[in-house]
Amino acid sequence: MKKSAYPEWDMYSRLLTNEEHADPDLVLEELFDFAHLPEWRNILWNWLKITVSGSYNTEATTSSERASILFVYEKLQRLIEASHLIHLQQHTLQQTEKEKERHIF
Repeated sequence: MKKSAYPEWDMYSRLLTNEEHADPDLVLEELFDFAHLPEWRNILWNWLKITVSGSYNTEATTSSERASILFVYEKLQRLIEASHLIHLQQHTLQQTEKEKERHIF
């Protein structure tokens, strides 16, 4: 296995609760309880438009709009951490299945 350029401790989630770490699908549920897919598309488009265009100071004028940008960033971080855990779980299952197949024959 290829050695990561990051220290091992950096590969663990930082933002997820113990419960979410045990069941990362909870993060997905929370994400889509907050907004449905079409709403997330709009939220992300506005987030991208404001941050990339440099119009943050003119378009995100209220404190709630600025808080919304931070909220989306935090949700994305948690989503990425949950996705990483799901990926690791699937990888472990695949490795276990390969190991079983190897021992069967």
